[in-house]
Order: sequence, then structure tokens, then C-alpha cells
Amino acid sequence: MSLHRPFYIIVNNYAGGGRTRATWSQIAVTLNQQNIDYTLHFTQARGHATQLAHALALEFKAVPAQEAPILLVLGGDGTLHEALNGLQQVSANPIALAYIPCGSGNDFARGVGIATNSQTALTQILNAQQPLFLDVGRCEDRQHQTVSYFSNNIGIGFDANVVHITNRSITKKYLNKYHAGSLAYLTSLVKAFVTQKAFPVTVTTNGQSYQFKRGFVVTTTNHPYFGGGVPLLASASVYDHHLDLVIMERVNVFYFILLFALMFRQWHTKMPPVHHFHTRKLHIQTTTAEYGQADGEDLGKRQFDLEFSVTRQAFWFVANK
Repeated sequence: MSLHRPFYIIVNNYAGGGRTRATWSQIAVTLNQQNIDYTLHFTQARGHATQLAHALALEFKAVPAQEAPILLVLGGDGTLHEALNGLQQVSANPIALAYIPCGSGNDFARGVGIATNSQTALTQILNAQQPLFLDVGRCEDRQHQTVSYFSNNIGIGFDANVVHITNRSITKKYLNKYHAGSLAYLTSLVKAFVTQKAFPVTVTTNGQSYQFKRGFVVTTTNHPYFGGGVPLLASASVYDHHLDLVIMERVNVFYFILLFALMFRQWHTKMPPVHHFHTRKLHIQTTTAEYGQADGEDLGKRQFDLEFSVTRQAFWFVANK
């Protein structure tokens, strides 16, 4: 008889260029060997993981947390994003979220200490004895009157443009087959830099407003990484109940390359065109149509009027130190 709680498993067959099905086959062997009960679902379309997670949260809403199954997600940051939103739509639900990264970016795994090796990540999950409560971002879209949640970041401008280009590229699908999906983001950087123009953005936090006329990168983040492992802000943490906003103003290509290089040393925030806010709540407005992204998912091109705050989600894993 298994000593583990049962798993409700969502597998995204399309994440990571289709590698997830092979990963699941390996994971299934371990679960079966340890006699762990699980219910398996494969996503059929975009948004399906949200529907599955939401239904699970509703089903067990009145059950004590220790008696509820653990939701295990196999996929990329986008699949995790969907599952998180499905759970968070049900208030006070008892479901803990486990994650085995199988995508091209896997920024959440880097940011919280989950191994990118699937078997090691599974070991972290099976070794857990209690949930780990981590910060996640809450975003209220005042234009569309909707609320969503993010585990990584929400970006407007350059990084969202990179996501838009990358998600439509044949290169990403090709590189994913060879476990080099992060390179897909790099191939989109040049095109995004050329096409992304400066735009005005207003930030309001702690009762004070700040206006930037030449916004370029406008990213609200929950942990250090974005874009497939780029360290946007090393000090960002899922434990401090704050979000971090990084705004980089439009500069010439040579200065941008310098800033990008300095980012890996965390010296970029000391440069004049980079601005950093560390806060529990903030409000971001744009007056021009720009690309947006949430956890690597394309939000399209439009004006944004977003209010950010922090909430928490129970996760199930033992973090790497």
C-alpha cells in the first residue's frame, strides 16, 4: 500500500516540442513501482489545464488539505500558468501543486529550486512531507474586468515581443526536439529589438506615480528569471510577499547589449535607463498598443491597465538548496 497521497496528473503532450509524453512514460514507471495512486489527464487544447485544475479544486473544496490529492503538472511554464489559474479561481481550495518542468524555458523551476531533470524533480515531489506556500502574482485587468495569476512574470514591451515572435517561429519547435528550446528566445532578440519602439508607461505604487516616456522592458516578476533563464533580478523572491518591477528604457543597440551583459552580473539596475520597484501592490498603465506576456503566454498587442498584488499557492516539493 502506498504511503503517498494520490496524484491528479495533467500532462501537456505539446510542451517542449512534444518531449513531455516520453517524460511521462518514465515518470509513470516510478509511480507504478511505488504503488502510488494517480488519475491521468492529457491536455487537448490551450486552456484545458485551467479547466481540469478548476474542476479538481471545486471537487475537493470542502475536503481537508491532507485528504486532497496533489495536482502534478508535466509541461512548460505555460501549462503551470494554466493550472495555477484554475486552482486560484476557487477560493480557499486545499489542492497543492506539484510541477515537473518539460518546457523550453522552465523559468519557474529555476526560480524556486526545482530540478530540470524530470526524475530528480519527481524525487523532490515524493520526498515532500508538507506543502510549501509560495508567493504568486495576482493581476487585475481593469480594461477587461478579469483577474488572473502568474507564477513567473507579466511583461509589456520587449520581452513580450520576444515571446510573440518565438511562439510563432518554426525555430522553437526545431530546437525543442534537441533540448535547446532556450536558444529559441535568443534567435528572436534581434527581431524584437528592431520592431519594439519606445512607449510611455505610468507606474503607481505606494501612493506615488512615476511616468516613463521611453519604456522598452516593463516586467513585473515573482522570482529572478525570465526568457529561458535570463536573470532579470536576482533579489526577486517567492518568499518575501513582494513583487519586483523592472523598467528598462529604450537605448541604442550597443547600450542594450551592455545592459544585457551586465544583467548576468546584476549590475544593470545601477545604470540610468533601468528602474526597479520592490512593492506589494502596483498599477501599470500604457496609452499605446504593446505586446504583453504572462508566464511566456502571448497576451496579444493592446493597451494595458493592470493592478498587481501578491497572493499564495501551496506547492508540493522539497526545494533544492
